[in-house]
Amino acid sequence: MVGFSHGAHSGRVSAQGLGEAVALGIWDRFKTSLGLVGTASAEAIGNAPIGKIVKHFEVLEKQERGLSKQIAAYVCAGEQSSLLLKLQGSAVQQAWRARHQIFPIRDESGLFTALADWRVDQMLRLGEVLAAVDPINWDWGYFGTKKSPDWLRHVVTQWLGHGRKNQPVETLEELAAFGELGLGAVLDILFCRDAAQYGTNTSVDRFAGVEAFLQGRSDAISAALPDLGADVRAEVIASIGRFGQQARYLPVLLEASIGSSKKVRTAARQALTGSNGAVLAAAISERFAKAAPGARAELVEVAALTLGDLAPHVLAQLREGETSAKVLAAFDRSSSAAPLASGAVEAVPQRPDGAEGYTAVDGTWVALPPAEPAPEATPFDRRALDVLAPAVDEFNRMLAAGKKEAEQFRWHWSKNYSPVNRGALERIAVLAESTYQISTAQTAMGWLNFGQFRHPAVDQFLDDPRITLYHLVRMALGASHRHFSSIFNGYSGPAGAAVVRRLAAGLDIRTLYAAWLENGGHDFVRDHLTQRWYGPLPDLEGALWPLLPERMALIDEALGMVPQTGGSAMRVTAGLEILGHFPKLPARYRSRLLILAGETSSHVRTPARALLAGTPGLGEAIARQLEDGRQDVRAQAADWLARRGESGEVPAIRRALAKDKSDLARAAMISALERLGEDVSEFFAQDAMLKDARTGLAKLKIKALDWFPFERLPPLKWDSGELVDPLLPRWWVMLAGKLKQPGGNALMSLWLDRLAPGDAHKLGWMVLTSWIDEDTRTPTDEEANAYAAANVAAVLQNNIANAKRWPQSADYFPTDRDVVFARLRAGMASTYLGSAVDSKGILALCVKVNGADAAQRVRAFLKDHGARVAQSKALLEALAANGSSAALQVVLAASNRSKQKSVQAHAGALIDAIADQNGWSAAQLADRTVPTAGFDADGVVELDCGEGRTYVARLDEQDALVLLNADGREVKALPGPRIDEERPVVEAAKKLLSNARKETKQVFAAQTERLKEAMCLQRSWPREDWESFVAGHPIVGRIAARLVWQGYDHEAQSLGLFRPLGDGSYTDAEDGDVDIAAFAEVRLTHSSLLDTAAIAAWRRHLTDYAVQPPFDQLGRDLPLLDPADYGNRSISDREGWMIETFKLRGVATKLGWQRGPAQDGGWFLTYEKAYREAGLQVEIEFTGSPLPEENRPSALQSLHFRKLRGAGSGGTAVALRDVPPVLLAECWRDYHDIAAKGTGFDTDWNKKAYA
Repeated sequence: MVGFSHGAHSGRVSAQGLGEAVALGIWDRFKTSLGLVGTASAEAIGNAPIGKIVKHFEVLEKQERGLSKQIAAYVCAGEQSSLLLKLQGSAVQQAWRARHQIFPIRDESGLFTALADWRVDQMLRLGEVLAAVDPINWDWGYFGTKKSPDWLRHVVTQWLGHGRKNQPVETLEELAAFGELGLGAVLDILFCRDAAQYGTNTSVDRFAGVEAFLQGRSDAISAALPDLGADVRAEVIASIGRFGQQARYLPVLLEASIGSSKKVRTAARQALTGSNGAVLAAAISERFAKAAPGARAELVEVAALTLGDLAPHVLAQLREGETSAKVLAAFDRSSSAAPLASGAVEAVPQRPDGAEGYTAVDGTWVALPPAEPAPEATPFDRRALDVLAPAVDEFNRMLAAGKKEAEQFRWHWSKNYSPVNRGALERIAVLAESTYQISTAQTAMGWLNFGQFRHPAVDQFLDDPRITLYHLVRMALGASHRHFSSIFNGYSGPAGAAVVRRLAAGLDIRTLYAAWLENGGHDFVRDHLTQRWYGPLPDLEGALWPLLPERMALIDEALGMVPQTGGSAMRVTAGLEILGHFPKLPARYRSRLLILAGETSSHVRTPARALLAGTPGLGEAIARQLEDGRQDVRAQAADWLARRGESGEVPAIRRALAKDKSDLARAAMISALERLGEDVSEFFAQDAMLKDARTGLAKLKIKALDWFPFERLPPLKWDSGELVDPLLPRWWVMLAGKLKQPGGNALMSLWLDRLAPGDAHKLGWMVLTSWIDEDTRTPTDEEANAYAAANVAAVLQNNIANAKRWPQSADYFPTDRDVVFARLRAGMASTYLGSAVDSKGILALCVKVNGADAAQRVRAFLKDHGARVAQSKALLEALAANGSSAALQVVLAASNRSKQKSVQAHAGALIDAIADQNGWSAAQLADRTVPTAGFDADGVVELDCGEGRTYVARLDEQDALVLLNADGREVKALPGPRIDEERPVVEAAKKLLSNARKETKQVFAAQTERLKEAMCLQRSWPREDWESFVAGHPIVGRIAARLVWQGYDHEAQSLGLFRPLGDGSYTDAEDGDVDIAAFAEVRLTHSSLLDTAAIAAWRRHLTDYAVQPPFDQLGRDLPLLDPADYGNRSISDREGWMIETFKLRGVATKLGWQRGPAQDGGWFLTYEKAYREAGLQVEIEFTGSPLPEENRPSALQSLHFRKLRGAGSGGTAVALRDVPPVLLAECWRDYHDIAAKGTGFDTDWNKKAYA
């Protein structure tokens, strides 16, 4: 054990005989070399690593000769304590910071290779030196928090460098005690994040003896807890639960469970779930008797959460004699989280949840058939290796060529491989038949996994019937890092792909998973629940849920129903995601989800509500939350009832509303009543509204609205013609800012509906434009020029130095003054000076803005400022609430084509919600919301300009809008008013014409893209819908008339091809009439679906009639997929075709592809297209380009189709047979067209692209 001494003999170190003499001699010579005179002896320094300390600080020798040795003398023996003042000098600190550094901090000098060589006084002095030369200015990278002194954080960070584990916690205690820090510092280090592990919450797993420490120091730890930060306290409490110490800490846990910190409360309540039920019930009852009403209400929740089956009885006892309204409301709420709500099916399990199935929330038993046991180890038949012979020959040939090429390069792939011989094949056999648990990737599989090597013999070998599932699983494990998802995402190479083929052939995933775990694979359910960053669950090529009933204990922990069991806390959001894979919600989670459904975080609340959707008796349980003490919970409960259409809970909402004083909750309740069909006019009396406004404005201050130009709010009138008091719109803006609902709510819509025609637009337009202007505010030209002028000299000097230091990267450091100035100016000019996102709620007042105006302004924002993700989401919410055709088309476009994946996913969710409300699919919604630009069925917009002056606008043959006067002559503009009485009429006509121009342009572009996508996905319209929403639409019908369509019967058999003529008639390729009445469905046809004669006939027809199709439908020659390749998951027939990155960007963008996300190192490797309706993301992979982009050689690689994940990202690649054939053909053609714009195939593409 490390002692407490200041430098004297510690009692641990004993240098004897020759060893002592040698040590004395070394120390004396060391002191002499420093010119030091002192009494310290070798006994005083012990075994401290003097030489390593000197080496660690040798960089300071440039500052002062001998300084590193002086530091060693101070650290080892405490000599020259005044040295610390010298080390705190700015010159020394600058020299130290200039050294080569590695992050996270590691023990590069090996100072603590042998902890036993150190005494705690020496460790303290080392910490003092490190703190002197490197004061901690930020928390990242160091153990502990600011509550601990820098010297302790520094020395512990050095000590635990290189990922050291199992360090004695006693040493940490003694070090803190020697520094007179107390136990709080020990807890601060132990229960703060691990400085070298991103995303961790504690350092407990770095130390040995923590459980005994918690047991033996319970009184002192309990006393120290209040002085710790909330994050650290929460982790201490979680570890108390993890190590089963609830009995020792019960009073502490109970107080923490009702404390002020939400994080600490949550941790304490989870820890208490592991307590003895009877003991905990008694403790809660005792504390309840002494508590104030607020604490009693919290204790009610604690009892409901932690007591399990005892909760109903304990809650009933506690309720006796209770008079506080707040506490009684807590009892009402908690009664829904303990027993089932009245009216629910009693779900009494006949048997426990597990491998055989589980009890669902509706009381039914969801059964699982028995699974085949995991395969047993069997000898590997070496004759199967002969199948690999052609692959071995090809690999060795490729390797020999590579090694010859590698002579010219410092790094080359071939240097990682050796020729495959019989011994290499034998290693595969040994791996496959062995029984040891696989812990790392195996070199035996390396050559088979090499990305540039493909040979059909490899798949033939892996599919050979002599290769058992046991063999195959071990080969897949050996080719990966033991993550189950690697089977499905390609990281297990050909072996993983072979496993997937067996799953497709009927292999039970439970059998596969059992074999995976038995042979050393990770439990991906646990990994997913504990991973420190978000990553979606793997696509398993089938149902996931059969794996889950046996792992419900993990889900229990993630949802906080049992104490934490490991060093990493599980994520509740991940637990909710996994629950979503069950065919029915397990009954055991009903109570917990009711609580989570009231959380303030939408990431928790929304999925919890979705999971509870089919729960019997849910409305009554939700209504109890209207009595919650938190205004946001009450508001959310009202919104939830409205979303569910719970009209039976209207009386509960009205009772709650009558006594609620919160603006947030009242707005939500009034909105809920209106959405449930109730008359809410009583809440809109002007006197009452003005009273609420005065009261609200007097108490409400919102810093996020300091920028808002209230003085520019327009004067408004009610629909009765009466003026609106200016106080009201001011109050509406403030309240909307507080509510933070950019999509608005029924209350605000009702306010706006009561305004005079046009005034809601006027108010909303002022709010919308002001908000966007504030959010996109940038420096003026003068400010940008001034910034560039002030900084150009310094940047230029720095660039010149960097270009000399790194000549290979000189292009990154321009040395031309004009170039540097221009870059500085452009950078400053594009800098946002602020953000309006915290005031996004005011966009709720924009829901009545003219749709075309709002669409145009938001579309421009998404194009120019789309990287501002939160703002883009808020604007899309406002457009979705606007509900006009033009607005919804922008949301639809964003759901398919936004460059920001999270924005795309958010837009998709908005569209899905609107479609669900109307019982439509997203595609049907798109059909029904295409703007007409004001054109009637005949394609005419009538424009009344006063008596005898009716103008019309129509589209000409080139789809340009032309304006005709009353005599039918084309004119350039509408006339002005002749008399004052005509002014409103003429202004309305001009507004209508302006909208027509804007919407026409928008619709042609958007609908052309949408019809092309419909062709690719082979979407079918019921004939009646097609006649109404496609052929009958005044703009879409003009696009449809330039395309060839195909009619089908009810059995999806083709009945013929036709083209609309635009006058209600239809023709075939030979000019014959077509009666479409016989068609059940209509689709766009495509050359990949037609024979050559039909293609030729329609090409002639289109040419004869000079019809210019809006996109290529029949013109391109398309590649054909060989049936033998249907099972492939990628196309690579243009791999190695060279093309410069700028040309690739230009061609791909023109074809509708978008740049993929940046990967590690700032490179992007794909161009992508998303097809939401098909659930697919298409990717063209190439060798990559850095960001910011530069023109460099690149090579195309592969084309593949991935499942589109919820966040808008690509998941597992799908087999080509599962891709719609037209989509496959068109994307494949794009892949070929891009390749054709380059310089063709190059055998040295790998070398040239990565040069």
